[in-house]
Amino acid sequence: MPRLALLALVLLTGCVTAQDTLTGVEAEPRRRFLTFAGYQSPVLLISVNAPFQLPQPDIAVRLTEHANGSVVGSDVTYTATAAQAKHANYRIVARFDAEQGTDTKDVCKSAFGPTPAARYADRTNLFMAFCDNAEPIAGAKVSGPKLAGLSDPNLREMLRAGMQAMFPSATNSGRTGSMGSIQVNPVPHFRLNPLDGII
Repeated sequence: MPRLALLALVLLTGCVTAQDTLTGVEAEPRRRFLTFAGYQSPVLLISVNAPFQLPQPDIAVRLTEHANGSVVGSDVTYTATAAQAKHANYRIVARFDAEQGTDTKDVCKSAFGPTPAARYADRTNLFMAFCDNAEPIAGAKVSGPKLAGLSDPNLREMLRAGMQAMFPSATNSGRTGSMGSIQVNPVPHFRLNPLDGII
């Protein structure tokens, strides 16, 4: 029995988990927004609070390598350089070790300024968001083992798990699902441009 418990602990400590967050935009429209953002141009990817002794833009370059090819059925590519993104208002934000209570909109906003981090001794948390400026389109909370460095294979697994949670495989070929474009409170307005999600 102790051996089984030890084996279970070893398996759990090396496990990467990812969970989708609710943004009001369903899976099919998320993929359409991503396709629009990545049409004839890479999508911007921003790193926030990565636990490595390197500039965040350099870390983002590595994350773009992991992101490429991560969304099943999509040929969208990613860049860490805003000038290369045709629609730079759309971006993937990868925020490491966000504080408890952080939501997907907070992650989107963290691309615009310094944010606190909550480091843990036994794991690394990654909160990812696909945003139109500060408006969330998709999000995913990812947890994995404490990363040993930028070359740790768990970093690739965490990044790809987050991308797949945000953009799950299409279950049908229809264009159904809420685009979450309209927000009623406090006043009715378009939160996202619905025309960008039509293609």
